Amino acid sequence: MEKDDLKLTDLDYLIGDHHLQMIKAALPYVQISQQKYLSLFVKSNELMRTMELFREGPEGEMGICSVEQDKSSPIEMLNAMKPYGTKQEQDMIDVIINIMQGFQIRRNYQDSVSSAPPDSSVSAASAAENSIPSAVMMLEKLKALLPPEQQSRLENIQLMMQTMQAFT
Repeated sequence: MEKDDLKLTDLDYLIGDHHLQMIKAALPYVQISQQKYLSLFVKSNELMRTMELFREGPEGEMGICSVEQDKSSPIEMLNAMKPYGTKQEQDMIDVIINIMQGFQIRRNYQDSVSSAPPDSSVSAASAAENSIPSAVMMLEKLKALLPPEQQSRLENIQLMMQTMQAFT
């Protein structure tokens, strides 16, 4: 990621101020021994400001950074993180979001099939079994739609998930 591509987050705005930014801008123009101390000064100042935000309790400034309960889904979080990643990381986030949305669609469809009227000739359970492919087949179909580079990324994600499941 290029240094011009760095973006500030809400937290950066809360813990920083223009004086700290001025010191950061001056760093390349001072001696290396002074750079160390000035850098530590800036970071310790930011850390102290961060600690102050948490001391104010849930009603304090950190409330600005918090997300309302209805927006706390993993997909919302990934979308918030995406602009700060590299192009490859953004592509990987897109793949993960697409997979999660695919499973959400599948879950919603299963719910709608299971809530079918009881007078239908086919039971909801058998309709769900017959009309929805297994998770593995659905994942393979989704993978076939992706370009080769994203297919390999998806395989890496599958391996990571399998490894995480083995540890749990």
